[in-house]
Amino acid sequence: MMNSRKEKMTHIPQHYAYQGIQVEEAGEGLNMAAFGIMVSLAGIVGFWGLACMVAGLMNNGLLGLGRSWLAAILGF
Repeated sequence: MMNSRKEKMTHIPQHYAYQGIQVEEAGEGLNMAAFGIMVSLAGIVGFWGLACMVAGLMNNGLLGLGRSWLAAILGF
C-alpha cells in the first residue's frame, strides 16, 4: 500500500536548493520583480494623470479647468 501524501511531505528538507539557488533567494527575487513592476505601473499612471491635467489646462485655462472639475464633482 502506498504512503499517504502527508507522510511523503514529512521527508522534504527545510532548506533545499535547485542547482545552487536557494528557495528563499528565488522568492526574494520574485518579490523584488513584483515591486519593480508595481512601481513602474504607478509611474505610468502618474505620468498619464499629469498629461491629462496639462491637456486640460491648455484647452480650458486655469479657471475653466477649475469650473469643469467642480461641475464634475458636484454634478452641475
